[in-house]
Amino acid sequence: MEPADAKDLIDKAIERAEEAQGRHDAAERTSEKRFRDRVSILVGIFAVLLAVIHVAAAGHARTSVLRTIAASDDFAYMQAKIIRETVLKSAATAPGVAAADRYAMLAEAHRLRAPDSAGHGIGQLQRAGEMLREEGASASEIGERFEWGETALQVAIVLLSIALVARSTPIVIGAIALAGTGIVIAAATALGVG
Repeated sequence: MEPADAKDLIDKAIERAEEAQGRHDAAERTSEKRFRDRVSILVGIFAVLLAVIHVAAAGHARTSVLRTIAASDDFAYMQAKIIRETVLKSAATAPGVAAADRYAMLAEAHRLRAPDSAGHGIGQLQRAGEMLREEGASASEIGERFEWGETALQVAIVLLSIALVARSTPIVIGAIALAGTGIVIAAATALGVG
């Protein structure tokens, strides 16, 4: 074999190797693009689910605060009525109070405690305040469970970001599992399970 023929064979071998490497690089770029696209879609889906769960969590937190404020208002009104009732009863027992005034004071003290159609009797206000307090506590507990689901989705999105940089399928699988757990927690909370 002539040196020129050997050089041609070597050049052709190098050319074939470069073409094969180019096809391999193109296939790798296509595979990497597919991976990035799929992970990006997952990030988008998780972000939408995170937003929905956040709205539910925030709604329950708001309900909790509003119920607690309403309960506080009812208890404050009830305490004001109790103070007024006590003052009237004490004044009615003071020496020198006319019988008609004593009767009017005791009648007013009784009216303050007695149930009325507006729900402003002392006992009614106490029951309403307790009920509002319980509703606020319940809304807070539900909101906290939604927040667990929300946190799981936030961490899953961060894991997907790490998976993109590391090009790691196991991290993607972990993120999907974590997001699935968060979605199950939120769905169970929304359905009243747990």
